[in-house]
Amino acid sequence: MPNKISAIVSALMALSYSFMGILLFIYPDSAFTERFLPDYKWAYYLGTLLIIYGIYRAWRMYQKFKDEDEDDDYEYYDGTKG
Repeated sequence: MPNKISAIVSALMALSYSFMGILLFIYPDSAFTERFLPDYKWAYYLGTLLIIYGIYRAWRMYQKFKDEDEDDDYEYYDGTKG
């Protein structure tokens, strides 16, 4: 059960980072960018960074849970699969 919860949280975080990056591309002159960024061009840089980080988190989550699925098979001491 904790693995499913961890997978759901990781997937939601990866999607939310990517979604925030896409929103910065769509609305580069929003109230957030006017308040926290020096220029609207920075919204594109930050959006790109967030999208790349969201993709990275999704890839890392995929690799982690793919490796855990492969480790579910046990082996005997002589190396044969059980």
